[in-house]
Amino acid sequence: MSQTTKPGLILVGSKPTIRYVTACITLFNRGSEVVVLRARGKNINNCLEAIRLLRNGFLKNLRISDIKIGSDEYEMPDGRKKFVSYIEIFLTKG
Repeated sequence: MSQTTKPGLILVGSKPTIRYVTACITLFNRGSEVVVLRARGKNINNCLEAIRLLRNGFLKNLRISDIKIGSDEYEMPDGRKKFVSYIEIFLTKG
């Protein structure tokens, strides 16, 4: 699911990849200097695909300025802990 919770942040989920591409373009056009794509678990692939589409078709001068990886910890209803990997990719035009 893509939703902007702070300027320049896009949360990547399982919607069609082109929605995240459009969100990035919109944020850059509105003046964001840095756009952050954040995805967890199975949606990391959608995040990487969105960047590939942006670079190859829309923003030839797109740069990756930083990448952060890690894992979020959740507690399941039965009390067990679950870890889900995430990636944050910081994009700039340049």
